[in-house]
Amino acid sequence: MKKNIRTVPTRILERIRSFELDDIVVACVKRLKPEDLGRYSHLGLKIEAGKLFVPDPAVPPPESGRYSKANVEGREVVRKDLPMVTRSYSWESPNWGDWSNGSHTHTVTRDVYQREFIPPKEVELSATLVEEVHGAFVVKFAVDQVLNRRTSDLESELLYNLNILQENVGAADVFPSAATLADYLDTVRIDWEILPPGKVDDVIRRMLQGKRPIREDQRQLMEQRLKVLSRFKPEAYIAGTNGFLRYFGAKFSDDLIVFENLNYGNAIYVMYERWEDLSKRSRVDLLRGDRAGFDRVEHRDGWEGRLEALLEQKKKEKR
Repeated sequence: MKKNIRTVPTRILERIRSFELDDIVVACVKRLKPEDLGRYSHLGLKIEAGKLFVPDPAVPPPESGRYSKANVEGREVVRKDLPMVTRSYSWESPNWGDWSNGSHTHTVTRDVYQREFIPPKEVELSATLVEEVHGAFVVKFAVDQVLNRRTSDLESELLYNLNILQENVGAADVFPSAATLADYLDTVRIDWEILPPGKVDDVIRRMLQGKRPIREDQRQLMEQRLKVLSRFKPEAYIAGTNGFLRYFGAKFSDDLIVFENLNYGNAIYVMYERWEDLSKRSRVDLLRGDRAGFDRVEHRDGWEGRLEALLEQKKKEKR
């Protein structure tokens, strides 16, 4: 699993601010193939008679990491922010190195930092089978503690629970406590809408219709990126259709698709698969596997030229 999270990621805090309700849970969704389940055996996941067995919620094992250990055993914190205190330590020693001659007491006095014991929270981790499709399992993992974003200790509680999930599952995210299984499923499944070409403003309006509102800076980013794509004369535009817009882009042919992620827009992806196949894949699977299936162009200086050259190359190969 990945290393611990040192501070609550900005993307998590932004997500929390976008929620309509105050109560949140630390959770994530993963799409697991049968061969992946060995990495989650410590949580009790296994295949029985061809079906995924999901155990009841339980405290994750302390061996998973330092947060998981503290969750079971508690932890001791050295309080260097408090004044030092004087402590005396005593021990017995044999007289002349021989206990048969009796013993005497040694005492040492010194100033030390105060220590505070943080008791274990013993939060449980639950796993829920959301969907089984094409031999893979979509599983929701969640820390069974509801947090409220208005509490003063939210970030410390959030960091704790994010690391519990990170240590045991290798991923961490947040959801409203009232989120449905369909909401969780939306994070790994993408439904697509094909939009006809047109003016960029009209395309954006159609893409955003029926979606949750986006920030003005995100809208400006969409406009900037779509203006670049429009220069290359796509035959259609594409947009994710689940409750809010994550992915958008352009279709140049059935096996030449360019898309972006509005939330994580550090790169644009050029996919070389038939549209019918691409539309059936989960968000995770879009970028998993053979890198021959796509190219990733980072949004660095000159990215528009690199994208244009890549598209021209692929179009020539198809002629």
